[in-house]
Amino acid sequence: MTTKKLGPMARYGSRYGYRLKKKAKNVEVVQKAKHECPKCGKKSMKRRSNGVWACTKCGAVMAGGAYSPHTGAWKGILSILGGKRVEMHEMRERS
Repeated sequence: MTTKKLGPMARYGSRYGYRLKKKAKNVEVVQKAKHECPKCGKKSMKRRSNGVWACTKCGAVMAGGAYSPHTGAWKGILSILGGKRVEMHEMRERS
C-alpha cells in the first residue's frame, strides 16, 4: 500500500474511497499543523480542542475555527481591511 498520495489517511486502507480520504487529509493536515500566533508572531499556535487554539511559546489562548485558527469570515475581513491591518497593529505597539 502506498502512502505517498494519502499520507495520514492511508491508515484507512481500501475503505471509504479516495475522494473522501483526500478531503479528510486536507482537513487533518491543516488542523495538526502549527500556525502563526497573532500575539507573539511565532509559528507555535496549536489546536487544544474544538475551536480553542493555544500558543506553546507565549501561552496565549484564543477562539477560532474548528480546524484552523482563522475562519473564512476572518480572511474576508482581512481582505477588506487590506493595508489598514498593519496600521492597527502599529497603533497597539505605540500605546
